[in-house]
Amino acid sequence: MSDYGKTLKQLIDFSSVKMYLVAETVGYDVSYISKWCNKGYLPSAKAAPKINSTLARLLSEDIAAHCDLQDFYSRFSLQPSEEGLETVIRAMLQQAYDSSSKKDSSEKSQKNENEELFPARTLVHTNEIRRFFRQDFAECLRSAGPREKPLTILCTLDLCFFLGKIIPEITFPEDMEFHVKVAISEEKLYADDCALLPRLYSFLSIHSRVTFDIYSNEKVTGANMLVVEDRMAAICSLDSEGHVMSVFSATNSETVYHMQSKIMPLFNRSKVLLQASDPIDFHRKGYRTDFYSKNYFQILLSCGFEYLLPKDCWEAVVETALKKYKNEHIALLVRRLQVTWEEIFEHGSIDFFVLKSALFRYIETGEIIFTDVVHRMTPAQRKSHLHNVLEVTRRNPNIVFYLIDDEKFQPKNPLAYLSVFNNRQKAFLKNPNRYHCENGTYFYSLRDDDLIRNMTKYFDHFKTTEYCTRFGYEELQAFYERYASLINRMIDL
Repeated sequence: MSDYGKTLKQLIDFSSVKMYLVAETVGYDVSYISKWCNKGYLPSAKAAPKINSTLARLLSEDIAAHCDLQDFYSRFSLQPSEEGLETVIRAMLQQAYDSSSKKDSSEKSQKNENEELFPARTLVHTNEIRRFFRQDFAECLRSAGPREKPLTILCTLDLCFFLGKIIPEITFPEDMEFHVKVAISEEKLYADDCALLPRLYSFLSIHSRVTFDIYSNEKVTGANMLVVEDRMAAICSLDSEGHVMSVFSATNSETVYHMQSKIMPLFNRSKVLLQASDPIDFHRKGYRTDFYSKNYFQILLSCGFEYLLPKDCWEAVVETALKKYKNEHIALLVRRLQVTWEEIFEHGSIDFFVLKSALFRYIETGEIIFTDVVHRMTPAQRKSHLHNVLEVTRRNPNIVFYLIDDEKFQPKNPLAYLSVFNNRQKAFLKNPNRYHCENGTYFYSLRDDDLIRNMTKYFDHFKTTEYCTRFGYEELQAFYERYASLINRMIDL
């Protein structure tokens, strides 16, 4: 157990705070907190100060309310301080974190010295190759330790091979930042009626804490290289079907640097299919305003339902933007979208795809992510929202809902789906999970016309499948009349 883990565990044990509340407060899964406490894992250097401040506030409030402060100082061998309890606990956590980080750095330095004695290895047995992708690669990433910037990974192996399970799945350590540049064969991606497109979507959703840029493999075909910045480089030989026959890997810093310098220019000359973006890019370039200037939309929502809001709800979102985020620019953007959307909802053609699980969560919690504002609708606002949906769809029959029964899917993390926004000419993905954690990208912009065109075709086909149930105004009205009492009781819980 690290100094940080020991200190955090002792503080939690001393207080009456439950582990799930700690996880909910800092915005991480309970498993992360457990690993920090018991397995020597550390939050990233970038996230640690905020995490420690949040923990200090939570723990100090609980200890002050339920514990004897003299017992606290005695338990942790501290002298009573004039500083506030929150300041004392924050300093304890940060000092423990700094101490653990130094130990990790020392251990990693010693490990690197040992690795220099064995600068390269060749793997040919199936079990060795499988272990390389599933275990050794993740251990290499984990050994990089806390960093100020995301760890860059370059992969010229065709992503389709991972989607098709030809190459063993790569796992990424939790609570670390990664920026992956990876190549993909467009021919394979669009083959068989775009059979791999939903797998690509699932892949990005499952790895929502990892940031990806996806490129056409036209310039990198045959390179078959995998490079972890400053850590490791590997060359894979593949058979005709794409299975890995052997892996040559090296950890020598000079070798890694030279292999990395050979690959990066190939990506720089390659066509970008999908690229990570942040809210600043979207605001500065007016992406949202331009996106909604068209007249036909396919929109898949995986977190709440922020469209067709009544006027009183718009004002509530604006108030959240001003009070919670202190951001007048976002508040102004919300008001502009209100005017834009009212025009679209009156005349536009919109196919809304809504996950059943996301719809139930919205009914129960009221959470939506409007632009970059995480807002929780009150029960009264949710009821008003439902009535407004019925009214708008009554006036515009070109607004149609497709309820997706995602219980039939088998995702690893059903709460990490991405939302999809497409107007046939522009498209982007939104990562709701990023608004509740430190890692991953907020948005992916689709940069290639062929990718947008094939995604549009896929959605047109998908709404005819067994997974989707169509709801126009008449179906919505009939459904609401039948289940209104149940829905209202769920909202009022």
